[in-house]
Amino acid sequence: MKSIKIMIFGLAIILISLFIQGEPGIKFYGNEIFIGGLGFILICIGFFMKDRD
Repeated sequence: MKSIKIMIFGLAIILISLFIQGEPGIKFYGNEIFIGGLGFILICIGFFMKDRD
């Protein structure tokens, strides 16, 4: 169950980075790709993680 939570958290981070790119008032100067990359890494970690049930 913990792996699913990590994957959902990574997906939320990716969606936030996409939202930041579309907003004209928020300026991250191209660093949104690193936030999206962090979300992708979290999804991969959650996918390959083994739960201890």
